[in-house]
Amino acid sequence: MKILFVVPPNIGFTDFVSPPSNVKVQRMLNGQSVGSVITDMPLGIISLSAYLKKNIDVETRGIDFNVALNKLDKFEWPSFKEYFKEVLTNEIEFFQPDVIGISALFSTAFRNLIDLGEVSRELRPAAFVIAGGNVPTVSYRDIFAETDVFDAVCHGEGEVPLLELLESKSMPEHVEESLTWITKNKLDKNLDFAHNFINELDQIPFDYSIIRQDDYELNPTIRYYSSVKSKGKSFNIMTSRGCPFKCIFCASHRTHGREMRYHSLARVKEDILSLKNDFGIKVITIEDDHFMGDKKRAYDIVKFIGEQGITAFFPNSLALYALSREMLVALKEAGVEQLILAVESGSDYVLKNVMKKPLKLDIVRRVAKDCREIGIYTDCNILIGLPGERKQDIDDTRKFLKTVGANWFRINVATPLLGSEMHDICEEKNYFKGVVIESNYKKAIVGTENFDPQYIQETTYDMNIELNFVYNADMMFGNYEVALKGFENAIVAKPDHAVALYYSSICHDHLGNEKVAAQLFEQAKKAYKTSQIWEKYVKLYSLPITDENSIPYRAMHHTSQARHG
Repeated sequence: MKILFVVPPNIGFTDFVSPPSNVKVQRMLNGQSVGSVITDMPLGIISLSAYLKKNIDVETRGIDFNVALNKLDKFEWPSFKEYFKEVLTNEIEFFQPDVIGISALFSTAFRNLIDLGEVSRELRPAAFVIAGGNVPTVSYRDIFAETDVFDAVCHGEGEVPLLELLESKSMPEHVEESLTWITKNKLDKNLDFAHNFINELDQIPFDYSIIRQDDYELNPTIRYYSSVKSKGKSFNIMTSRGCPFKCIFCASHRTHGREMRYHSLARVKEDILSLKNDFGIKVITIEDDHFMGDKKRAYDIVKFIGEQGITAFFPNSLALYALSREMLVALKEAGVEQLILAVESGSDYVLKNVMKKPLKLDIVRRVAKDCREIGIYTDCNILIGLPGERKQDIDDTRKFLKTVGANWFRINVATPLLGSEMHDICEEKNYFKGVVIESNYKKAIVGTENFDPQYIQETTYDMNIELNFVYNADMMFGNYEVALKGFENAIVAKPDHAVALYYSSICHDHLGNEKVAAQLFEQAKKAYKTSQIWEKYVKLYSLPITDENSIPYRAMHHTSQARHG
């Protein structure tokens, strides 16, 4: 049995070839900017491949189109579908798969999932074409309404269901009988489709052979976390599944459920040792939805990582309530220099009544303070634009965040992920003012009685400028080297960022680098002249980077000195 696993791009075609101005640009193709393509290791197909190869005689291959796009030197196709067809033609002709499985986790991959299914069916009519992951689990009706090419869609996790499918005497008959598989024939039968979880995660072997680890060093996520990138080679693992919380913006429970399941501590340590000794990995990227579900277990894992002389990175952030000072010290001793904090909102009302997130704002201040004292850089995730949120709540968030003392804030648009409670509320109340599958953390499509999408779109960027630059905590504390790192990351993402260039020049001036400061100041003035984006902020905060400013540099940043002490 031969199975070809396919991972669609997690970005729409339009956002790839014509990225919005407020979205980070990864690189240049054909002399033009293209949207950033995130290349996290596809842990879903890695686990599926490993589990199947352990239990039956099967050959697996994988194509991750996120990686494929990042490897391109040029992009000349009129659509992703044409690009998919060219790549899959060669792969399918060579491999001749019996089963083609397409795995999609994010809403933005919906259209690509459909296109890949249709191309797969066209190129390999005899193959059994299936889909899995969060997107098919929650949007199977939309999929079957658009196309007939999929033989079945898996409901939730796929290890056990896929093994049972491949061991069956007849795959077409099996998917019609099993409540874990959804087919078009079942849609009108009012069936309650069921998860079929693997309860003992240790049954899944440590086998990443379906991917090339080096392909994922291209990941722009790591690129923007310089303290992680500088450590060396990184590798993604997941030590648990499930999350008991009911945050309305999250949809992971639709795939993994709310009950926590764990790899044994012994197994996690074994995998970490293998990564260190056999692969030369320096950074363990832990992708758990709720790593702190068992606080003692989490502490033991972090301590073990530190004892091995390597470090960890947590892209999904850690539950703030569980970040005791003892845990933060252990993280620091394990070489963790940067943490993403899932603050989400600075409004008690929103956290409790809108997000349904069990977090008290005093905990945010305490964790940020402890991190600053211990020497851990804090990067706070913030969401605005949820149904039920009010403009006053957003103002409350702005005021609160100025008191936190965190190093950086990532102000994001609340995205109605397929399968989330937020999506269901917006659909029920007709709040969608755009195409759902085109929404992302930088593109607002939700409008309520309290705000429209344009207000949310503009406010996210306003808050970014205000919190990260104008009221930057590191500048307030006189930590100019630390502040400069954040500004430089912004310039890497957006080289014409006039505000970042301006504040970088101030940092260099305070650090005694007068010549560099003057050069950056001139670049800021040039960026201001060539883009209208910055006029609003230059006027609002009286930034002295207009043509009228010709006095010596040291006299120019009086407004910033007053603001930052």
